[in-house]
Amino acid sequence: MKRIRFLMTALLFVAAAALQAAENDEAQVRAADTRFWAAYNACDMTEMGNLLTADVEFYHDKTGLTVSREALIDSLRKGVCGTAGMRLRREAVEESLKFHPLKDGYAILSGTHRFHVQETGKPERLDGQAEFTTVWKFADGQWRMHRVLSYGHGPVPYIPPSITFALDPSTLATYAGRYRSARIGDILVSVDGDHLKLTAGNFVATLYPETKTRFFARERDLRFEFESDEAGRVRGLAVFENGAVSERAERAKPN
Repeated sequence: MKRIRFLMTALLFVAAAALQAAENDEAQVRAADTRFWAAYNACDMTEMGNLLTADVEFYHDKTGLTVSREALIDSLRKGVCGTAGMRLRREAVEESLKFHPLKDGYAILSGTHRFHVQETGKPERLDGQAEFTTVWKFADGQWRMHRVLSYGHGPVPYIPPSITFALDPSTLATYAGRYRSARIGDILVSVDGDHLKLTAGNFVATLYPETKTRFFARERDLRFEFESDEAGRVRGLAVFENGAVSERAERAKPN
C-alpha cells in the first residue's frame, strides 16, 4: 500500500512539474511574441532578427515563401519598412490567441492578427486581417520564431455598434430630404421607423443615431454627420470613412 501511495505521489509530482513547465513556456513564448511584434511595428531590424532562428521559414499566402533570417529581415526592410511616409502596425486579436506546447523545445502560438496603415498626414486606418500560426523553437537560450505562417488575408468583418441612442420621430424628420454630392449625385434620406434610410443610386444604408447629429450605417463601416447653419437648419451631410471625411453633400432646396 505504501508503495502504491508513493507511486501516486510521484506521478502527481511529475504531472504538476510538467504543467508548471508548460505554463512557464507559454509565458516566455507570449513575451517573446510581444517583443517581436513591438519591434516589427517600430521597424527595429536588430530586435526582430534576435527573435528569429537562422533557418526561419515564413509562409505568406500572398507573397509566398521566404527562407532564412537574412532574407526575411531584408524583405521587411525593403517592404513594410521601406516605404517613405507609410508604416504598417500589427496587432493581435487577444482573445484569438492559442498556445500549444510541443516536445523537444518547440511550441505553437496561433490566432488572428490585424494590420493598420499609418500614412503621414492621414488618420490611421484598418487595412485588413489574417490568421497566423507560429512554430517557436527554444534555441541558443531563448525562444525564437522558427516557422511562421500568415494566411487568409482579407478585410476585417464589419460589426456595427450596438444601438444605444434613440431620437424621436420629429427630430429624425428634420434630416429627411434630398442631398446632392458632386461625385455621387443625389442622396435621398428618409425616416424609416426609429431610424433613417439613405439611398444613393444602388447603395442603401440603414442609419442609426450615435448622437443627435451623427449616425452609423448597419451595413458598412461608415458614419454620417448632419450639418446645420447658425439658425439650426440642416444644410448638409458629411460622410466619414476610416475616420476622415470622404464625401460632402448639400441639402437640395424643395421644388
